[in-house]
Amino acid sequence: MRLLLAEDDRIVRITVRDALEEAGFAVTACADGSEAMAALEREGWDILLTDVRLPGVDGLALFRRIRLLQPDAGVILMTAYADTEDAVAVMREGARDYLLKPFEMEELLLRVGRVRDELRVRRSAHGSEESDGGALLGEAPSMRLLRDRMEAAAASDVAVLVTGETGTGKDLCARITHERSRRAGRPFVVVNCAAIPETLFEAELFGHEKGAFTGADRRRVGRFAAADGGTLFLDEVGDLAPSSQAKLLRSLESSSFEPVGSSETVRVDVRVVAATNHDLSADIARGLFRKDLFYRLNVIDLHAPPLRERRSDLPLLVGAFLKQIAVRQGRPVPDLEPAAVAALAAHDYPGNVRELQHALERAVALARGSAIGLEHLPVDIAAGTSTAARPEGGAGEFQPLDRAVAAFEHEYVQRALARAGGHRTRAAALLGISRKSLWERLREVSRARGQPGER
Repeated sequence: MRLLLAEDDRIVRITVRDALEEAGFAVTACADGSEAMAALEREGWDILLTDVRLPGVDGLALFRRIRLLQPDAGVILMTAYADTEDAVAVMREGARDYLLKPFEMEELLLRVGRVRDELRVRRSAHGSEESDGGALLGEAPSMRLLRDRMEAAAASDVAVLVTGETGTGKDLCARITHERSRRAGRPFVVVNCAAIPETLFEAELFGHEKGAFTGADRRRVGRFAAADGGTLFLDEVGDLAPSSQAKLLRSLESSSFEPVGSSETVRVDVRVVAATNHDLSADIARGLFRKDLFYRLNVIDLHAPPLRERRSDLPLLVGAFLKQIAVRQGRPVPDLEPAAVAALAAHDYPGNVRELQHALERAVALARGSAIGLEHLPVDIAAGTSTAARPEGGAGEFQPLDRAVAAFEHEYVQRALARAGGHRTRAAALLGISRKSLWERLREVSRARGQPGER
């Protein structure tokens, strides 16, 4: 993605540029607003990252100009406390996020990465770019159910709770639900509940007045107000402390809050989407999570299934990820050696789709345009393959991608049949497909592998 950076502080500009380039962005860095404005007029950009206060032309003018030239570009503002009101106002006009200075580089990369993923999701929905959200690809019944539920959630305005293990794509579920709702184009504000200390939760969510507590030397607008008109995404909501749960519930029930140090009640129009990898029912039974908050959040439930429960989708995911990663890295789509196919097929993926994607990103980078072999896969994946899986001619042999993916699928089908004792109905149930679909897959895969059709 092409990113335009506008920052007049030389040290900050160089540091941020280097970090973003290392993260894979194509960055053009400008030292003032006039230079950035000229770049906006001259070229197309995916993301604008700009300080609010700049010499020549300020960041607000840059935002409004890029909104005219490229309405789908993502914009992130960098601002000091004194300019947070401006940042929040611009978010209500369509900016995606803002960062308070000084900030940690990890936080900047996280925010920019989220905007990048959101752009890919939005463009995928309009058919202009394949989505990086491979977690939501798949034809297993659990994935079809998830997509149907997401469409229903997007068409409504009620609270949504997304559950699932780490790496299953809960954040993508939240983003797509927002982008397909009537609130699309309005703020999508992310709160990582696990990263906020209990003592700072109220100030982070609701903001605070100057002098409200030690260190509050300026007024600050909270995340609830920043999300007004849009969606507030409460990630890892199951990690909230009991006192924070009570404060959140009170605000959700009244659609209002009082900033810390203020007696003024602020009313907001916010749609809440929450996500957790906890079993909240079990947490409620143990007294760790409020039942009334659970019911408030869980109006529509979305469950992102683990990869091990939809193994029939692996060939589709591998093929899609390899194409996306190759395009992103500027390389041809690599072939897969048979040993690598067997290793990918045998692994259980405790890190789910995220683990699979990262493994393939590593493999494409290390293979550098050649076929992906065992030596390019993470050790825990490569170690799961027996030597019998290697081709007779050695690790150097490989297949074209379509045949490798067919072999991959064939490997899974055969494993399911073996586990089911050759019983096709039970094997189809293990794979999450119908018996007819299993028969068709056996026939298609055998044809792709140049073998006689299965009967």
